[in-house]
Amino acid sequence: MSDLQEKIKDTLDILNKLKQGKHITEDNMNNIPQVSDKEGEFDPDSSPEAWDYFKVFSGEIKDLNLNSKRLIWKSGTIDIAGDCSFNFNGTKMKSFKEILQKPKLEVCPKTKIEVCPKLKLEVCQKMHHNLLNFDLMPVTGGMNNLKGNLKYGQENKILVHDLGRKPDNAHDRLDTFVTFIDYSLKKRNELKQNIPCIKEIGEFFSNSIFTTSLKGENFGVLYNFMDNYENVYTYCKEFYNIDSRSFIDRLVASGKKPIEDVKILNDYMDLAIDYWILKGETFLQK
Repeated sequence: MSDLQEKIKDTLDILNKLKQGKHITEDNMNNIPQVSDKEGEFDPDSSPEAWDYFKVFSGEIKDLNLNSKRLIWKSGTIDIAGDCSFNFNGTKMKSFKEILQKPKLEVCPKTKIEVCPKLKLEVCQKMHHNLLNFDLMPVTGGMNNLKGNLKYGQENKILVHDLGRKPDNAHDRLDTFVTFIDYSLKKRNELKQNIPCIKEIGEFFSNSIFTTSLKGENFGVLYNFMDNYENVYTYCKEFYNIDSRSFIDRLVASGKKPIEDVKILNDYMDLAIDYWILKGETFLQK
């Protein structure tokens, strides 16, 4: 068994233990493998170790170039880097901990939370720089920046944040990003079938996966690239190595909900844990 396989297996053992409601010790959490920053030489999610992990899923990866502490893969016209899919870094942790401190009446027996949310959150924080939390992300056209700038507006509509202080509900979430991809590709396909007015086209591009690219020179490149993906399922299969439509549907459903209370936060952590387990099991089958 390779070093990467050992790390994935060790991670899965702890995640499955948590999922089964078994006792997790501080030592268990400290044993969750993490990718270090090599004294600041590389960003963990785009480090040599991360790319060794990505190469197991894709045999096409080659000729990596270093750019601002990130190894980048030039795939045709698109630059691709690594990304932390579920963000449990310091800023997000502060927000999540505040949610856990909300009045106890929000945590009622009906939620059926069997594992302490605080413990789950500690495990999720340890998973932030774990290989199973790393996925490929197109950076041409600012897709990586867009993911971190998604927020919730009125009636929980997902919006691309632009100016001013980023709101607390912009949690840089994989599920929100996948939901936004689902919306954007469906709307793009709809507009292709009809002859929309300029106003409708403008409204779409002003709040879609293409929004950030409009501020630079890569809109056309990103648009043509995304034309390779008919829907969210084909995109997720390519970038997240997920074949399960039901799991992608679960991501989309979860991404429609801002994290506002303990129940939703707990569901979000369960989703992350199930995602990591799915990715780990897929990796070990390669």
